[in-house]
Amino acid sequence: MQRFEKRAVIVTGAGSGIGAATVRRLFSEGADVVAVDVTQEGVDKILGEFGGDPRVTGAVLDVCDRAAALALAAETRARLGYLNGLVNCAGITGVANVIDVEPAKLDKVMAVNLNGTVNMCQAFVRAVQQDEGPRAIVNISSGAGVMGVPNRLPYVASKFAISGITKSMSPELGPLGIRVNAIAPGMTRTPLVEYMLQDPEAVARIKAAHPIGRMGEPEEIAAVIVFLLTDDASFMTGAVVSVDGGQTACL
Repeated sequence: MQRFEKRAVIVTGAGSGIGAATVRRLFSEGADVVAVDVTQEGVDKILGEFGGDPRVTGAVLDVCDRAAALALAAETRARLGYLNGLVNCAGITGVANVIDVEPAKLDKVMAVNLNGTVNMCQAFVRAVQQDEGPRAIVNISSGAGVMGVPNRLPYVASKFAISGITKSMSPELGPLGIRVNAIAPGMTRTPLVEYMLQDPEAVARIKAAHPIGRMGEPEEIAAVIVFLLTDDASFMTGAVVSVDGGQTACL
């Protein structure tokens, strides 16, 4: 299917994991994709998969840099003549409990996961608010954005915030014709969790936590992200969609 022909999407955190899988899926469906990562290495890695195809361009960007985010969205809209989607995959994890969490760690996780998402959403909306036609944002929350997880206070705080701002933005952006939804993935095989897969006990816990009996693959998460960007989801906004193998359904 070529559901994204003559449509452009910015994907942050595109160098690996869910972000990279989303870039691949969008490209396969005809999109122009701007693959954003915080490192040149990450950008080069994902661009290298497409053999220089002009439909995939890259940008090194720290999502915490609001001015850079505003400039990227405006430049993309001006260069292509259209900009239809934003996927906020950039994020970091944070392990700490309420007794021991250091303010610097909490601030860093919130800066990337929450403030970075807000920066990119603001940049996208400012660039396309006068346009017509399909425009949509997909934010990445987490199972940790709909349920408590011990010893992950900074991460949980940031992901609950993502779920909240998604719902808050939907009535603001709906009148502009811009939809905004979030997904809440369960445990997914990405570089952030690879260290856990070396521990057989951790693998057993992961399997037991998901009724489907396994963790997710980035391509499975990307499929739902892309659906939320399409016209097939034209009546969806303000939703936080669990893509988690049934993990949160069991609580």
